[in-house]
Amino acid sequence: MKSTLQDRILACQDHFTESERRLADVTLACGFKLASYSATEIAQMADVSKATVARFFRGLGYANFNDVRTQARDDADRGSPLYELAGVKLPLAPADSLEHHLANDLKNLAQTLQALDAETVEQTVLALSKARRVFIVGFRNGRVLAQYAWALLTQVRSEVVLVPGAGLNLAEDLADLGTADVMLVMDFRRRVALLRPIIEHANNVGARIIVLTDPSATELPARAELVLRCVNHGSTIFDSYIAAMSLLNHLCSNLVLRLGVRARNRLKHIESLHDHYGDLHR
Repeated sequence: MKSTLQDRILACQDHFTESERRLADVTLACGFKLASYSATEIAQMADVSKATVARFFRGLGYANFNDVRTQARDDADRGSPLYELAGVKLPLAPADSLEHHLANDLKNLAQTLQALDAETVEQTVLALSKARRVFIVGFRNGRVLAQYAWALLTQVRSEVVLVPGAGLNLAEDLADLGTADVMLVMDFRRRVALLRPIIEHANNVGARIIVLTDPSATELPARAELVLRCVNHGSTIFDSYIAAMSLLNHLCSNLVLRLGVRARNRLKHIESLHDHYGDLHR
């Protein structure tokens, strides 16, 4: 499978100059919409020269900017398992498949952690600790991540709400959202249109918004206070969420340390209830 524009940028990001870094950020933010811009417009958006744009994309392996625009259009459908299936060949041996899968996930983890801003991570933990309530929103693949985040957070603090709830009643689930609350949103491709009005509502009521997303997201991160990007390249057909799961684990583990006695007392209470119900094997 050919490498995407995002792949190429992430592979070279450690060697970028400051102007190239700005250009990379603009390119990733544009996503598939990059095809609708000219090289001059991209240069203006990144505050670099048109010559810098040409050198940047040549360094990524493209003959010219038109080649970049063509691939941006092609990449627009990525995320669909059917699209990703095209050109996938069976491995010669099961061990080869596992080795490739492991290498891919390790690369996702490494690229994610290298690109994360430590201050943003710290501010996320602080926001989760101070919020009156935490509303966790996720659909499709993001729903799995939302459920994982809920399972961890609800062990260490109260007032954690999974949205949508079992009844899929979004209006009722979010009716009490307010300025003292945090909304943690899972925004991964293929993106669900409902996320936009949900975040718009959070903006309108003054709730703090944290978005956990992939590097290609543009619209929702622009409406969020804190953005955490996780590389989610799949080794074959399906996207990988190992980096996002790892980051959620890290955030919640650090939240325990920040909450201190408050988290410890809640965990003790939960353990006493397990003893009372006898629901776990000891």
